[in-house]
Amino acid sequence: MITEVAENLKISDQPVIKKIHDENGTKIMAIGLARGVELEEHVALCKAKILVVQGEIDFNTETESRRYACYESYDIPINVKHSVVAWNDAIFLLFLNENK
Repeated sequence: MITEVAENLKISDQPVIKKIHDENGTKIMAIGLARGVELEEHVALCKAKILVVQGEIDFNTETESRRYACYESYDIPINVKHSVVAWNDAIFLLFLNENK
C-alpha cells in the first residue's frame, strides 16, 4: 500500500490516501503529499496519531506550526482545526481510534 501511495504521489497534485486497515473501530490510512500540497483544514473527532514515514510535513493549527520529519510522530488533539502541508514529498500514516 505505501509503495502504491509513493508511486501515485509522483503524478498527483492532490493528497493520495489509501486505507490500510479498518477493523473494530481502528483505522490506519497512508497519506501521501507532494511538496507544497495541503491536506485542507479539518478537525479530528476521535483519538488520532500521525507517523511520518517519508519526507517532512508541517502540521498547522490556528496558533502554531510544527514540522515533523521521517519517523517522528504526533498525537493530534481532538476538535482542534488543523491542516497538513508537505515540506517535501511526504508519506505519513494516520492512526484513528474511534472506540470510546
